[in-house]
Amino acid sequence: MNEAARIDPWSALAQALTAEQLCRSWLEVLCCSLLDARAGLLLIAQADGAFAPVAAHPAELDLSHLRDVATEALRARDAVQHRDEHGVVQIAYPLLSGDKLQGAVVIELGSASPAEVEVALKQINWGAGWLVGLFHQRELIDQRQRLRQGGFLLDTLLGLLAEHTPREAALALVNRLGREFDSHQVHLALTHGKTLRLLALSHAAWFDEKTGVLRQATQAMHEALDQRRRIVWPSADESSNTTVTVAHRRYAEEVGSGTLVSLPLLHEGHIGGVLMLERREPFTPTELDYLESVALGLAPALMLQREADQGVAGRAVRLARRSVATVMGPRYPAVKLAAGVSALVLLLLGVIPVPFRISSQALVEGAVQRAAVAPFEGYLREAPARAGDLVKTGQVLATLDDRDLKLERVRWDSELEVSLRKEREAMASGNAAEQRLAAAQGNQARAQLDLAVSKLERVNIVAPFDGTVVKGDLTQQLGSPVEQGKVLFELAPLDAWRVILKIDERDIGHVRVGAPGELVLASLPGQVWPFKVKKLTPVSVPEDGRNHFRIEAELGPGAPQLRPNMEGVGKVDAGHASLLWIWSRPLIDWARLTWWKLLP
Repeated sequence: MNEAARIDPWSALAQALTAEQLCRSWLEVLCCSLLDARAGLLLIAQADGAFAPVAAHPAELDLSHLRDVATEALRARDAVQHRDEHGVVQIAYPLLSGDKLQGAVVIELGSASPAEVEVALKQINWGAGWLVGLFHQRELIDQRQRLRQGGFLLDTLLGLLAEHTPREAALALVNRLGREFDSHQVHLALTHGKTLRLLALSHAAWFDEKTGVLRQATQAMHEALDQRRRIVWPSADESSNTTVTVAHRRYAEEVGSGTLVSLPLLHEGHIGGVLMLERREPFTPTELDYLESVALGLAPALMLQREADQGVAGRAVRLARRSVATVMGPRYPAVKLAAGVSALVLLLLGVIPVPFRISSQALVEGAVQRAAVAPFEGYLREAPARAGDLVKTGQVLATLDDRDLKLERVRWDSELEVSLRKEREAMASGNAAEQRLAAAQGNQARAQLDLAVSKLERVNIVAPFDGTVVKGDLTQQLGSPVEQGKVLFELAPLDAWRVILKIDERDIGHVRVGAPGELVLASLPGQVWPFKVKKLTPVSVPEDGRNHFRIEAELGPGAPQLRPNMEGVGKVDAGHASLLWIWSRPLIDWARLTWWKLLP
């Protein structure tokens, strides 16, 4: 503090330019002009919530003995006074702004009477009210400043999003920043690989970035890109500054700029570009913080504009670069671990061979199937058998009505007797012609009689062998007519079965005759039965929108008690291959076929 300020603390208070000078002058006015205090201390709340001394009177004295009374006042949020055994009075008064504790002022009066202490409390209350009012005014100013800055950031962001191309958005941005920060030149460059490409220059619709001045400006911005930090030239403290600013100094000397500021545009942990401002007056710390906030807020919008302008190939390259950077960079250890484990798993899946088997639907059929058909036209009288019944050889499956056949047998028997009598009479009379006619009629009647007898013998439809009825249920058709040759029942033996595999046409090339396999039936899901491929049918059958080949397989010994039409899943061994190839084989085959189809 200079000598004039010591003589006239009120003048020093009026001429204070900074908050530190203001607090120091205010405390000196309170201690010297208003009170005859021995010492004073002013504590102000900091950003981290702690209370730190910003002014002391006298400044050269150790005032640590005032700590206890100050702490008590801050905790109680009320005025506190202490008097020691020598009569020295210490007064601590909190600085309250509503419910917010701004700090505390501590005054040591020395030996003072209660009346003097009362006067001192009034003076401190008055001074504290003035200081709290000053705090209120500063908060209002800060709030208005933040509102104005927030409005500028929002307007600029909306303006960027309204532009159609990244170049137009960048040009609008640099012009707005030039007006806001009183900068006569603003550069914006975006990253292109590991280099920067100048995108916009304030107050310039066209420029040639290959010119010497702009190349120097790009090199200066490269310093901020390479060091990943804000660069201010000239620095306030050159001795302790470790930032490299050689290119900034050269560019400033070339164009005659007083101050340069370069800001990296960070987006998702990556630098998407660099913003550089030039002006003659130095940037204040508040302006630098404001500028950095603007850069952080507008960087995502610029990157979105740039990404929206890229094509499909550019987006794919960007996504690939981000993925590689995520895996190879220093961040996201969980992603790196997952990527390493995935790569190891893929390697094992692509190297270790496993059995390769073709899966398909399986159907159990009898090795031999016999049809029981209607021997002649007639009416159904009885049908005791139905599908699923076990039958023995000769067991009646169905019976046709024989009443008409019996009447026909009687008829032709009578016709035969009449023909024989006529033949004997003609033979007796010696009439050869009548004899031959009667003999022919007798042969006809005999043939019809034999046919009727034969039909009567086949009225009962019987099982040709021991087996099971696979198909047929006529219990609801008794009395209905049946046509000659109509299949009434299908039978299959109980001791001979075959497995029909429906192999997709895409997999038929991997199946060989004699290849082993395994069958699991839907009714016995916990048991596996071996089989061997017996026959490949060279004709495909369309089913469910796909083409299938019917493959016949023979069950091995120890097969379960089967029933016809039992379904399940069969797997045919086709050698060994890696799991990765087995799982990707359908996709690879489809891609090959599609590529061949598209080739000219």
